[in-house]
Amino acid sequence: MYIVMFEFVVKPGAQQQFLDAWAKTTQGIYLFKGSLGSRLHRDKSGALIAYAQWPDKATWEKAADIQMSPEYEAFRASMHEALNLESTRILYEMEVETDYLQRRPFAVE
Repeated sequence: MYIVMFEFVVKPGAQQQFLDAWAKTTQGIYLFKGSLGSRLHRDKSGALIAYAQWPDKATWEKAADIQMSPEYEAFRASMHEALNLESTRILYEMEVETDYLQRRPFAVE
């Protein structure tokens, strides 16, 4: 699994536009580009940090060349419009070393 972490810098007054468009854009990336989904976090300073999962690095790299449907591309354009793209950046690109996230309670014996 391959992980990419982003820090999004939103233009003043465009926070709700970004949040709405981010959710739909992420859905489109999942449906069309092969991602495993993403989580958006807000750190204690207020920065918006996204954690995106991909099956592997090759799938993430190929995603840039894959067009989504016009509807999802419009959400992506809206998301980009809400961002200060010059300040938005990739924080990390990482291979998963060990995966111990669980969706159910751990079976502790």
